[in-house]
Amino acid sequence: MNTVDLRRTIEQEIDSYVYQRHPAAVGTPLPQEWVTRQLAEMRSALVDPVLRPIEIRDSVAQLRGQAPAVVRECFLVADDKEGYELYFDPASNDFVLAYSGNPPSTFNVRGDAVGCFMAR
Repeated sequence: MNTVDLRRTIEQEIDSYVYQRHPAAVGTPLPQEWVTRQLAEMRSALVDPVLRPIEIRDSVAQLRGQAPAVVRECFLVADDKEGYELYFDPASNDFVLAYSGNPPSTFNVRGDAVGCFMAR
């Protein structure tokens, strides 16, 4: 995994992100100011990607503590310094949000980098 390319890909995703509300969504759309602020916060939270072991707790049983977490090496790509870290998981080729900790622990928020970061 080329970490320079990984960071560049994330920066391009931030630059090209367009908030789209699904036509069947219920509720009030998020204001553009909120989206703009989230993108700025994400850009500020980016770090040079580094491999770290994280606990994968993506199943209901794992989240409830009824099944053991799987420890896997993932690339830390963003840290909001408020308790959330964003990782790239090369095993599943997607991004995953995790609670900060030693080790960090996921909670089944996966997908694109911007969407995961905004789910904090």
